[in-house]
Amino acid sequence: MASRAEKIAASRQQPRLTAGLVERFVSVGVLCAVVAAIVFGWLHRKESWINPEQGVGYALGIIGGSLMIALLAYPIRKRTRSAPRAAGSVGFWFRLHMFMGLMGPLAILYHSRFTWGALNSAFALGAMIVVASSGLIGRFFYSRVHRGYSDRKLEVRALKQEMDEKLAAMQASGAETGGLLERIQPFEDRAVRAGSNFWSSAAAVAGLGYETRRVHRSLLADLPRGADLRTERLRSLLGDYFEAVRRAAEFAFYDRLLRLWHLLHLPLFILLVAAAVLHIVAVHMY
Repeated sequence: MASRAEKIAASRQQPRLTAGLVERFVSVGVLCAVVAAIVFGWLHRKESWINPEQGVGYALGIIGGSLMIALLAYPIRKRTRSAPRAAGSVGFWFRLHMFMGLMGPLAILYHSRFTWGALNSAFALGAMIVVASSGLIGRFFYSRVHRGYSDRKLEVRALKQEMDEKLAAMQASGAETGGLLERIQPFEDRAVRAGSNFWSSAAAVAGLGYETRRVHRSLLADLPRGADLRTERLRSLLGDYFEAVRRAAEFAFYDRLLRLWHLLHLPLFILLVAAAVLHIVAVHMY
């Protein structure tokens, strides 16, 4: 029979359904649903159940265009630091921004019946696809330099502290006796040096990223397999440690790319608005 202390330790090792984990599940679920809807629409694009000039098809065009314009609410809220609490947090508006950034293009794809149409329609559809793709790329850059959907930006100093905490926890789990710490601790110094400037960080994306994954697999293979709680905790801490190493090493690279992306994304969005206005005018005048 396991003692009460062992039962408590075992319960602490069980995976918890954290807010971050729920967000990941919801994000993956929404993305899968959007992909499925795109596949369905593409396979049935030649059917006549949607007419872009009237009925549901026309309404989808209005809905999609309105959602794309509503995307401006997030950058406005982000720059309004003194907004009342009732206006919602920046994280909430970012989540809504991402959701509308998926639903708007999806509605427009159905409105267009997944075809290019006339020249003005093709230009508007092409601009929408470019902006939507740019938004997905920007979401990836954002995730590498921020914590979740919040507006809290990561720092190499905070990531170093996280690595130190993981090392201390591994030491408490008995990692020091097996010489494991001596093998992984040098990665921390390398990550901090690499993350200090753009070019060393860019080199670390491939080089240090590959090396940490190789060493991680090797260390996991060396650990004894079984139901020992200490070993399982050590496996989990190893994964968290190497993830923090990679994020610290890649930080300057993705931070710079995110800044460049911001400079490019706004002109693309303005181009999309201009293309949409041209399309609406052309459709209703001719």
